[in-house]
Amino acid sequence: MSAIVKLENKDLWLTYSWSNNNHGICGHTYEVIDYWYILKDKMNVGIVLCEDIDSDTLFKAVRCRYNFNTLEISELENSVVFHNRPKILTGGSKILFTDGGIVNMSNVTLLYDKIYYMACGNKQVKDNNKDNVYILQDDRVYERVKKNGIHYVKKILFDKLKKPRGQLNNTLVYGTKNCRHIEDYSDLHQYGNLLIVTNKENKPKGLVSLQPPVPDIFRLFKTYVYTPVARKWDCSPRFLAECVYFNKEVIFHNIDYWEEDHGLRVRWDDIQNNFESLYLKEDDPIIEILND
Repeated sequence: MSAIVKLENKDLWLTYSWSNNNHGICGHTYEVIDYWYILKDKMNVGIVLCEDIDSDTLFKAVRCRYNFNTLEISELENSVVFHNRPKILTGGSKILFTDGGIVNMSNVTLLYDKIYYMACGNKQVKDNNKDNVYILQDDRVYERVKKNGIHYVKKILFDKLKKPRGQLNNTLVYGTKNCRHIEDYSDLHQYGNLLIVTNKENKPKGLVSLQPPVPDIFRLFKTYVYTPVARKWDCSPRFLAECVYFNKEVIFHNIDYWEEDHGLRVRWDDIQNNFESLYLKEDDPIIEILND
C-alpha cells in the first residue's frame, strides 16, 4: 500500500469510497463499470479501485454479469488500476465517486480540479462548502444542497447485462454483512427454497449459501425477497431493478418504513411506472454534467 498515489493523467477517474471496511463486489463496483462503458468513447476515462479487490475477482464478476465482447474486456482491463486505500490521490483533472462515502473520508486528500459524487449512504446529504465539489443527487429523494447540487438519477447499463439461460425454482435472499445481515431465516422459509447470498463471515448453518460474486446469479432463482436494511434507507436499489428487468418476482419482507425510506420508495415507483428512465444510454445527462 502506498499512502501517496499519482494516477495517469486522464480526463476522468471513476471510483467509489474506501475505508477500513470492504464493500466487496457490490452495486458500486458495477456502477463504475456501467459509467465507464458509456463514457469511454466520449473522454479519456479510467477506473481506480482502492479496497481489497484484485483483477481476478473483478473480472470474474464482469464476465458473470456483462455480455462484453473481447475488445471491450480488453479495453476495461487497460482502464482499471488498483491502489489499496491511498491517503493522497492525484492524477488527471476530475474524479467521480459513484457513492456518497466520500463525506466520511476526512483523512484522504483528493487533489483534483473537480470532484463529483453521487449521493448515497446518508439520509441527508451534507451541504457542500467547497467550490470544486459537485453533488449528483435525485432531488426527489434528498433535500437540495445549497452549493453545487445537480439533480441526477442513477441508472443501469441494462443493454449490456448478460441474460440468464433458464431459471431455477429458488428464492434468493441477500444476507451480506455490510447492510443486510440476517440473524434468523425462519420467517423466510414461507417463500420457498432459500438460496442465501452472503459473506463467509456470516454464513448461515443448514442453508444453501453462496459468496459474491455469484456466477450466473440470475439463472439461480425465480423469486427475490427484499429484506429490511438496518438503517431503513436504501439509496437507489440496483438489484431490484435488475430483477424486474429479468422478470423475477419481487417480494418485500417486513418493510414497514416506506414513508421513511425515500430512496427505496422513489426507486420502486420508477421501476413500476417509468422503467425506461433507468436505462443508462449513450446520451445520458452525465456526459453534459462532466463536460460542463
